[in-house]
Parts: sequence; C-alpha cells; structure tokens
Amino acid sequence: MNKTNFFNSLLATLREEALNAVNASKDAASYATNEESRAESQWDTQGLEASYLAAGQAGQARQWADAIEELQSEREELLQPKTQVSFGALFCCDFGGFEEHFFFAGTAGGQVIKMESYEVTVITAQSPLAGRLLGRRAGDSFRLPNGSSGQVLTVE
Repeated sequence: MNKTNFFNSLLATLREEALNAVNASKDAASYATNEESRAESQWDTQGLEASYLAAGQAGQARQWADAIEELQSEREELLQPKTQVSFGALFCCDFGGFEEHFFFAGTAGGQVIKMESYEVTVITAQSPLAGRLLGRRAGDSFRLPNGSSGQVLTVE
C-alpha cells in the first residue's frame, strides 16, 4: 500500500467530516433563530435545543480542523518509512486468521479509511492496541488483554 495515498485519503476524509459538521452547525443555527422555532410557551425548548446542537456541531468542526492541522504539520514525519510499530507506521496484523490494517497517528483515532480492497483504522497512543504493539516489528507476536494473540505482518 502506498502510505502517501493513504495519508491523502485520510486528510480528504477529515476535510469532508469537517465540512459536514460546519454545514450541520449552520443548519441548526439557522433553525434555532428561525421564526418557526420561537417558543410558544415556557416549556417549549425547541429553539434552545437547536442552539445547543449548533454549538456541538461547531465544536466537532473545530476538532476535525485541529486534527487536519496536526496531521499536516506532522506530514513529513508520518510519511517516513518505519521498521517497527511507532508514530507514522502503516502496518498490518493477523488476528487468528484475519488481517487488519492500521495507521499510528497522533490524532483522528478510530477513523476508518477505505483503501483498495481493505480498510485502514487510525490508532493513537491512547489506544489499548497501540500499547500492545508499540515497538513491534514484522514477524513479532503479541497478546491482547482478552487473551487472544496476534502477529504483526508488515510495517511501512
């Protein structure tokens, strides 16, 4: 797999998520200030709820923007070839007969990017899996907290 192509797909996905959050925030803010959402009684909180939703969506958009900025600032380091699971590693593991692909980054943990014929999951240092895999090389075995074992197949 080409790490640069993956990285560019990750950034494009995060940009799309940020745009969706901005648009959702704008829609909720527009509704919150719309004449139709004006309270008809003291118990009608529809407009207030819409304003909370708009604030939450705006916060989510800021988080996506921060993730994009962080990844872009770390681009050179993330794209360096790796020989062990570490920051910037794109790697594949075997979990008892099925393979999973991962990318180790400082942000965007849990994001899943579709590549070619498989998916790559972004993990961060806070991930329990990262703690088990940090420093492992291709061919190294590991044990998960649930007792199952796996093996690192490739590291790029």
